[in-house]
Amino acid sequence: MPIPFVARRPATTRWSGFGSGTTNNRGIHPVSKIERFLPLLEPKALRAEASAKAFAAGEKMAEIASVDDVVFEGTGVRGKVRDGNKTHAPRIGVDGRRKLDASCTCDAFVDGWEKVCAHAVALALSFRERYREGGDVATTTNPWVEGGVGAKSNRRLQIARRGEVWHVKVFTGGSAIERAARTGSTRPSPVDRMIDHYLDQEVDHTDADEYVLEEPQLAGLLYFAREAQVGWKGVGRLRFSPTPLTLRIEAEPRDDGAVELHALLEGAEGRRFEVGDGEIIAGAPTWYVHKETAEAFMVPHTPPWVLEAVAKQAKIVLPASIGAEAIDTLSDGLAQVGVPRRDLFALASDAKSPDTFVVTVEGDAHRVRVELAARYGHVSLPVAGEDPESARYTATIGDEVISFYRDLEAEAAARKALLDAGLTYRDDEGAFVAEADAAIEFVVAGLPLLPAEWEKRTPKLPKIRSSSPSARVSVSGRGGSVLDVHAEVVVDDEEGLISFRDLLRWLHEGRRWVELADGSVAKLDPKVLEPVAEAAGALQFDKDGHAQVSTLELGPLSQLLSAVPTAEVAKEVRKLLSAMTGEGRRRAPRKAKALNAKLRPYQRSGFAWLWQLHENKMTGILADDMGLGKTVQALALLTKAKEEEGPAPSLIVCPTSVLSVWKQEVEKWAPSLSVLVWHGTDRMENARLLKKSDLVVTSYALLRRDIDELSKIPFRYAILDEAQYIKNWTTSTAKAAKKLKAEHRLALTGTPVENHLLDLWAIFDFLAPGFLGKLGEFQKHYVRPIEEGDDRVVEQLRARVRPFIMRRKKEDVAQDLPKKTEQTLFVHFGKSQLGLYNRILKSVRDEIEGRIEEVGVERAQMTVLAALTRLRQVCCDPKLLGLPEGTPLPPSAKLEAFKELIADCVGSGRKVLVFSQFVEMQKILGQALDELDIEHLWLHGATKNRAELVERFQRKDGPPVFLISLKAGGSGLTLTEADTVIHYDPWWNPAVEDQATDRAHRIGQDKPVMVYRLVVEDTVEQKMVELGRRKREIAESALGRDATSGKKLTMEDIEELLRSPAAAPWDV
Repeated sequence: MPIPFVARRPATTRWSGFGSGTTNNRGIHPVSKIERFLPLLEPKALRAEASAKAFAAGEKMAEIASVDDVVFEGTGVRGKVRDGNKTHAPRIGVDGRRKLDASCTCDAFVDGWEKVCAHAVALALSFRERYREGGDVATTTNPWVEGGVGAKSNRRLQIARRGEVWHVKVFTGGSAIERAARTGSTRPSPVDRMIDHYLDQEVDHTDADEYVLEEPQLAGLLYFAREAQVGWKGVGRLRFSPTPLTLRIEAEPRDDGAVELHALLEGAEGRRFEVGDGEIIAGAPTWYVHKETAEAFMVPHTPPWVLEAVAKQAKIVLPASIGAEAIDTLSDGLAQVGVPRRDLFALASDAKSPDTFVVTVEGDAHRVRVELAARYGHVSLPVAGEDPESARYTATIGDEVISFYRDLEAEAAARKALLDAGLTYRDDEGAFVAEADAAIEFVVAGLPLLPAEWEKRTPKLPKIRSSSPSARVSVSGRGGSVLDVHAEVVVDDEEGLISFRDLLRWLHEGRRWVELADGSVAKLDPKVLEPVAEAAGALQFDKDGHAQVSTLELGPLSQLLSAVPTAEVAKEVRKLLSAMTGEGRRRAPRKAKALNAKLRPYQRSGFAWLWQLHENKMTGILADDMGLGKTVQALALLTKAKEEEGPAPSLIVCPTSVLSVWKQEVEKWAPSLSVLVWHGTDRMENARLLKKSDLVVTSYALLRRDIDELSKIPFRYAILDEAQYIKNWTTSTAKAAKKLKAEHRLALTGTPVENHLLDLWAIFDFLAPGFLGKLGEFQKHYVRPIEEGDDRVVEQLRARVRPFIMRRKKEDVAQDLPKKTEQTLFVHFGKSQLGLYNRILKSVRDEIEGRIEEVGVERAQMTVLAALTRLRQVCCDPKLLGLPEGTPLPPSAKLEAFKELIADCVGSGRKVLVFSQFVEMQKILGQALDELDIEHLWLHGATKNRAELVERFQRKDGPPVFLISLKAGGSGLTLTEADTVIHYDPWWNPAVEDQATDRAHRIGQDKPVMVYRLVVEDTVEQKMVELGRRKREIAESALGRDATSGKKLTMEDIEELLRSPAAAPWDV
């Protein structure tokens, strides 16, 4: 707290009035327009105008720097004040009665609740503070100073003193060419406008071509003219210093007991100036102009009348008889006008320095209490958290009066030493205190570092252990899916000094020291123990250090064993951990005889992992990249389970678009498994087959609709293919999946985390509810820290899920992959699209039959080809039919399947070529990609910049999708950056299709290529593919590639192509 000023002054000093606020000898007070405005902004004046609530709120806003864009406009001040998430625009001015006039955009002012609102108070206090601080005004956006920092000026000023006023001449700075050379413009610079504006606003008197300024006005002008050329008559051109000056007092004792005081100004790097060697310009701010060097300094902390008093007499003598009271008064006054405290101590003729400091320590390992005292001879004075109100100590001991001036600077240094050592001063105890770790660290490290000459009084301190505690862990198997883990803590090879659970708790609390059972103290080594705590924190240890760990906790257990390399682990447990965490080589079991597939090396490893999960009744996610054969690995698991355990139904849930793929894959790789495709309007007629089938395949849509029926079946496996479909855990689909009854659960997905970490939580919420905690816990412990960049938490999550996720990328297993893999994805019409197809089919069949009757099969070929094209257009998208605008059209099932496929491909980091024969279809595909926010390129017949598009796609960071028409890009392009090809509307001739595919699968390609064909099942598309295999020339002719060559379509071919599809087998 500041030392209060006493109004009594020693009569012998000419420095009277320090801190009193009296006028100087010339009666000069700041009289500029700003200065006349400032009294209204004093806290006392504002309290009189504003309510107590508004003043308190405004004062707080000013303290936390919520005020911006402060502008003085000559008659008032405006600015912007941030209040929470809103910004208001207050203005303060002076009304005709010289009273404060305020306005604001806030509700409190607009609605009439506050005459002077909190925002106006904040603006007033902020402007007052900035203006009084001098240099800080430049941080406002006052139009006088805006743009002034670093700006150049064309103005030249000449200043001459004449009596009590100053005359200033202003020159514009030469010709326009010269001005442009200096500032880059012939117009006035921001600094020029500041100077002109200031003189126009503040100066009322002129004499011919000169401005006549009083002292405060000159002080303000110098502030704005810092970047201009300022000449001072009799001194020279001024050089403005960026560092202010501080008033200092030097005290020199004399032989007669008196003290000589010398006042001077001190700047940066210890530079000192006699006050009388310069000119004092009193104002806001106050300036000191040194006459010899022509340097101009601001003196912001010392009132100008004090400087003027010192300038008249820089040195004074305090006689020995002046008395302690007068010295105290002078000292207090000097402290109030900015003189550093270290200068004041030497003023007292009876000042004493402490002989030493005494530190008394009490407490234990949990808390220490320290008293600090300064010893002056036989007197010991307590040193508190702050300086006493007066530095003078006076006491009567017996008949003797003891009085001396304390060395508060030395006491402050001693206080700081204790605070730096980690102690905190408590007023209620009158002592310095430290608790928990800080208490021990003070005793161990802080106390020995205190000055050796201090007297230290300490009680018996606890023994400090030389070694940090370490963990000892053992793991054994109990059979089934539970493991026994035992952990204990060892210190200096001694056990039982601290429980493992207590160690974890103290580490969680961030403790660095712990008290052991025998009263000794040990320091925790975070490098060794924090990894132990992070892993063990996920396991539930009891007070004796035992934990029963399920196989779902293999991740944290493996992490714990990594942190404790000396752990004793049973052989069978070590084997399990090695297999599940990927640290050892997985030995694949013999595949089932019923599996027709030859598994690639990485697929055998995946099968081994899946079987390990099966045998240990665990769950997991097979998250291999697209095209790596997740389906065949799952079939290897299911056939093995049937062979080992006998028949039992398993459920596959997948997108509608891949229902037929699963059926085809089972028939191809595992024909011994009976398959029930749970789909179609008549599916309930097959309910009795749910328990009898080896494999039930259904869609997510039907899982949601039929969950009451499906949840009755005790499945061996419930497998979610493309498991990201349940990433939104609030949907009825995700809730239905959780209701399934299954001995084992498995998820297949190439993108376990599609957009957010919560995708992963949702999948595990199906596989093993609670494994990643409740939703709120997962967000708190994992999502938020990871989003904030906490790599430690990222590793914790990885360690937890690592045993239960098998993920291989294509580049990881490239040596095991074929150069090209092809897959046909069958799509099924919805009810309305099937109806449209059948209507057009009947129409073209009638048209073709009539034409054949009229001209014969040979001459009807063009009619047949046109009909086939219309049917293909329905398969691609009914919009291609070109029906009149406004005709209601059904959605395209194939387009929806394409959107699912392309999203998965791009989400997996693939680069894709998409081929379509129809230009209009390419436009529709482009619109679909835009909806999915997938960047793409398009090459068609009218494209002029082919080379540029190819170069963009071939870049590693190029767009992931390239739409290409057959005619424009079916040949002549090299696009080896692509690793995926999609044929949206196949042209069925294998040679032509291969030619397009070879844009990616050619020399220079170093990645395996995946080729997908989208075909609408049981339509002209599927029939043409089958005909293409048998009759290559027929397919060529049917596509119209060369209608005049190759074998013509026979009547049998036409009848097969135009056969009606089955009656809506896939309709739901």
